[in-house]
Amino acid sequence: MSVNNEQGYTWIPTFKAIADWLVDYKDRQEELIDILIEIGVGNGLKDVDSDGKKSTLKEIDPFTFIALILKFGDEKRKTFISNLIKKMGIQIPIPKDFYGVPKSQQVNAWLFPSKDQRSDDSIPLLWKFFEQIRNGKIDDDTFDKVLKIKKVGFDKLTQNIFYINPSKYLPIDSQTRPFLISLRLNVPKNNKNEKLANYQRCLDEVRIKTNNKPFWEISYEAWIENQNSKKYKKQVQSPQVNTQMKQNSKSNNTTTIPLNRILYGPPGTGKTYKTTELAVECVDPNWYAKLTQQYPEPEQYSVERRNKLKVRYDELTAEGRIAFTTFHQSFAYEDFIEGIRAEIDEETKQVYYSVEDGVFKRLANASLNETMRERLVDLSKEPNIWKISLGRREEAEFRKACIEAGEARIGWKEVGDLNIDINDKTEAEKKYFYDQSSQNQNSITNFHENIQIGDIIVCLQTRKSIEAVGIVTSDYFYDKNSIDKFSCYPHVRKVNWFLKNVSIDIYSLNHNKLLEIPTCVPLKHLKWSSLLDELERQDYFKDRSALDTSRPRENNYMLIIDEINRGNISRIFGELITLLEPDKRKGGSDAREVTLPYSKEKFSVPSNLYILGTMNTADKSLTQLDLALRRRFEFSELLPNPRLLEGITVHGVDVSELLSTINARIEVLLDREHTIGHSYFWTLKNLEKEEQKEKELANIFEKRIIPLLQEYFFSDWERIGWVLNDSNKQADEKFIQTESLSPKLSELFGSDIEGLVNDRRYKINERAFSKPESYQKILMPHTQLPESSDSQE
Repeated sequence: MSVNNEQGYTWIPTFKAIADWLVDYKDRQEELIDILIEIGVGNGLKDVDSDGKKSTLKEIDPFTFIALILKFGDEKRKTFISNLIKKMGIQIPIPKDFYGVPKSQQVNAWLFPSKDQRSDDSIPLLWKFFEQIRNGKIDDDTFDKVLKIKKVGFDKLTQNIFYINPSKYLPIDSQTRPFLISLRLNVPKNNKNEKLANYQRCLDEVRIKTNNKPFWEISYEAWIENQNSKKYKKQVQSPQVNTQMKQNSKSNNTTTIPLNRILYGPPGTGKTYKTTELAVECVDPNWYAKLTQQYPEPEQYSVERRNKLKVRYDELTAEGRIAFTTFHQSFAYEDFIEGIRAEIDEETKQVYYSVEDGVFKRLANASLNETMRERLVDLSKEPNIWKISLGRREEAEFRKACIEAGEARIGWKEVGDLNIDINDKTEAEKKYFYDQSSQNQNSITNFHENIQIGDIIVCLQTRKSIEAVGIVTSDYFYDKNSIDKFSCYPHVRKVNWFLKNVSIDIYSLNHNKLLEIPTCVPLKHLKWSSLLDELERQDYFKDRSALDTSRPRENNYMLIIDEINRGNISRIFGELITLLEPDKRKGGSDAREVTLPYSKEKFSVPSNLYILGTMNTADKSLTQLDLALRRRFEFSELLPNPRLLEGITVHGVDVSELLSTINARIEVLLDREHTIGHSYFWTLKNLEKEEQKEKELANIFEKRIIPLLQEYFFSDWERIGWVLNDSNKQADEKFIQTESLSPKLSELFGSDIEGLVNDRRYKINERAFSKPESYQKILMPHTQLPESSDSQE
C-alpha cells in the first residue's frame, strides 16, 4: 500500500528501511547495543544477572531496539533516527512526523525480562517473530510463545508489530481500542491468553468497516479523537465553557471555535483569504491538526502550507461541506432560505409552483443529515423519496412477505426482464408494454431506471399514510424463478426496510396532498429532512440496528458569507435569525424550530453548521450593523499588518513603512476603519528585479491606492494630497496637481471674473507614478529621505 508523504506519515518508509537493515544484525546484537549508545540512546541498556549485578546488555531483539528510540518525544526521536541513518550509511529521509506511531513505554520498553528472569530462547524467538512480521505471515505457535514472554502484553506486542509492518497490522491499545469499540467490533483484550485468530479477525473487520483505510491513518485518527475527548472533558469542567461546546460534544471539533463569527476590517487585510483556513479548521479539524503538526511555524512554509490548505478547501467544497455566497442589496430571503418558482409539468403541460431551497437551507439540510442517529446504513447524501404500492390493496400477506424479505417488487410480469432493451424484446412483450397507460409505463421506468441506490422508499398504507420506510440497496434485477406470492411480481430491488409495521401520517408533510395512485412515483413535495424530523419526533430511532455507527462522528459544515454587511439582514434571515444562537439550534438546551412560509416545513438550524461572515468596515461601520446580527455573532478584527511587507524596498523606500505612514494619516483625517490593507502591496513580494517592482508599485498606486482614496474622501483631492504628503513635494512629484492647470481661469471666465473664482480643479499627475521622489517624499517630514542623486535639487 503506497503512502502519500505530502499528507504526513513520512516515518513509514524510514521505519521500513530500518527494519530491513536490522536483519543483518541478528548475530551481531552487541553491535546494535553499541549503535544505540553512539546515536544517543544511553539509558535503559543495563541488564541484571542472577547475582543482582548490573552490566550493559549483551543481546537485544529488533523490536526493543526500535522501542528504545520511540520512548522519547518527537524531537529526540528525529535526532536519534538522524544519527542512526548516518550510521547506517544509506540514503533515506529523516521523518518529518510520527503520525499514528504509538509511544513505547518509557520504563518498560524491552520485550524481554532481565537476564536473571529470561529464558535462553526469548530473544531468538523475538528475532524469528520479527522475520514473520516483515513477511506478513505470523504463525499461531510463535505468536502464542512470544505473548507468553515476561514483559510482553497483547497491547504492547501489537504496537511493536505495527512499527515493523504498518500496512498489515494495527496496534490495539489504549488509543485505538475506544475507536474500534465505537465501530461495534469485538476487540481483543489486553491479556496473555489472546489468540492470533482473534487479532486477525479484528483486523479483517476493521478493513471492512473502514473501507480499507490504511492502518496508520486509523491509528492517528484514533489518537486525535482521544486528544479531543480529553480536551473536551477539561473544558466542560470549567464554568466558563462556551455554550456551543455543549451543543457540539459529539462533534469532531471540540474546541471553542464560535459557531457564528464575522471577520471585519478595512479592505485588503486578508479577510476572504483567512476564510479558507478557518473553514478547513472548522470543517475538518483532524486534517487541520495534522497540518499544524507538519507546519508548526506556518510563516516558514507559507506557500507550501497554503497550497495544501487550498486543495483541502476545494475538496470540502466539492463534497458539499463548504458553501460560499456573497450578500448584496438585492439578495433576499428567497435566495437564502427558500422561494417559489413556476414550472411546467411535462405530461399535462400545466403550470405548477415548486419550492426551491436557498443556499442556507440546502447546507442546513445536508448537515442535519449528518447527526449520529440520522446516519442510516446505505443512505445517500441527498436521497429522493419514492412511494411504492406493494401489490393490490387486499394483498396484505404479499406486502408483509416483501418487507420481511427485504425487497420491493412490482408486477407487469408480461413485459419481461427490464434490463433487456425494448427493441430486443419479443413482439408480445413490446405490445404488452406499449398497451399500458402512461402512468403504468412511468411506474415501470421509475422502478427500473430512476430509483437510485441510497434513495428512500416508502410503502403506501392509505392515501395519507405509509406503513414502512426503507433504503434502496440494490439495482433492479429480474427474478424469473419467482414462485408463490411473488410469482406475479418478478421485478425486484433490495431494500433495507428500517421501519416496518408502522402507520405514519405524512399528509401534512406532503403539502396536504394525497399520495398518488400509480405504483411507483417520486414524492416531489416530501423532503427527506421533513420526514426525518417526523420520525425523530415519534421516536422511531430507539432501535439503533438501522444506524451505521461505522461512519465517522458527525461532519461539520460551513457557510461563508462574503460582504455580510451589504445585505438587508432582516429581509434575508427573516425569522431564522433567532435560530442561529447555539442554544436555539437543533439539540440545544433551548432548541427551537419554525415553520417555513413557502414549504410549510418545520426547520431548525443544526449544531454542526458554522457561519463565517466577512465585512469591509470601509463600507459600513460595525456600529451601523444590524443589532440582531451583532448580538448573535462573535467578531474578529483584521487590521493592516505592515510587518508582513518588511524587507520589500522599491526606489529605496521601505514599503512596510510607506503603508504605515499612509495609514497613520488616514486615521487622523478619517478613522481606523478606512485604512489600507497590506494585501494591496502583496504582489511586490514575489518580484526580484528592481525594474519589475518599480513598475508594479506604479500600477498599485495608479489602479488601486488612488481610486480607493478617491472613494474614501469623496474625491476631496486636497485631503488625498495630504495623505500622500504632496504638500512637501515639487510640482512634478505630486500625485495630485493643482497648479498650472489649463485652460487658465482668465481664459475660462475672463479677467473680470478670474479674481472672484476659487479654482477647485485637481488632476492626477501620471508622470508621478514613475518618479522615485513621489514615493520617497510620502515619508516626509518625519523620516529622512534615502540618499539619491535623483532627489537632489
